[in-house]
Amino acid sequence: MDRVGDIVRKQNSKKLHTGSFIGRYEIDSKVGEGTSGVVYRVYDPLLDRDSAIKLARTDTLGEEETAHVLAEFRHEAKIAGKFAHENIVTIYDVVSDEHIDYLVMEFVPGRSLDDYLSATGPLEIDEALVVAYKTCVGLAYIHYNGVIHRDIKPANIMYHPAHGTVKLMDFSVAHNIEDQPSRDLGTIAYMAPEHFDPARRISHLTDIFALGSTLYRLLTGKYPFSREHTAFQILHQDPAPMQNHRAGIPDEFGQLVQCAMAKADEDRFQSAVEFAHALEDIAKIVSPQDRVIDTTASYFAA
Repeated sequence: MDRVGDIVRKQNSKKLHTGSFIGRYEIDSKVGEGTSGVVYRVYDPLLDRDSAIKLARTDTLGEEETAHVLAEFRHEAKIAGKFAHENIVTIYDVVSDEHIDYLVMEFVPGRSLDDYLSATGPLEIDEALVVAYKTCVGLAYIHYNGVIHRDIKPANIMYHPAHGTVKLMDFSVAHNIEDQPSRDLGTIAYMAPEHFDPARRISHLTDIFALGSTLYRLLTGKYPFSREHTAFQILHQDPAPMQNHRAGIPDEFGQLVQCAMAKADEDRFQSAVEFAHALEDIAKIVSPQDRVIDTTASYFAA
């Protein structure tokens, strides 16, 4: 049996449950699962800390698909393993041995914004401001370090409201700014127009559009474009005003999301820092008596 087939056989034969081990890591519980991967909370006895590990879903993937997922693990570790920031999920290691391949990363209490939306519905205005602002801080950091995320969406942002935690995760389709990757990677509901136009360059502004689309959903619970003919709408139509879905959203917030989701690059916020400063301005309008966003922190200091 070839290398990937051997991994598949051994992963499927290993029953993962509380108290069992993957390498030196002791399984605590399963905390997430998608079509291609599963995430476990684990305990690292060597460093005496909780971590998370991500493995390929070999029960649903064939050998070729599994090989692709494992390549994504290595890519993610190479791209994001150098990041150390409070709004980025830290990658600790990617392990490949004779038994199993997996990604080791920071364990973040809470759940993805996608799960949060499913459980509680749209965020409060103040809450959405804070989440969007901290996501901008994380984006500014990775853009400064020459990386585009390319898959900003609620499912890829961890959130714990009680702790004030907002962290970007999943850099499996991220790439260096100077490179031009395949255009069919990402999540279509949040893709920018340049994904569908080969004459245009994918850039850090692509992440700005996706965050605008994410903020639209956080505030309304709705996708900015219908699930049918999404690419056509992204290229040629504007999303319905957010107030059509939810009363009470300030006009200034609608204008901000409209700017982030502008069709043309030059009409969007030109950086995550500019986006963040616009959110600061709205916070002063929405809650003039309260410090919704901590603007005293030197997040964007040179």
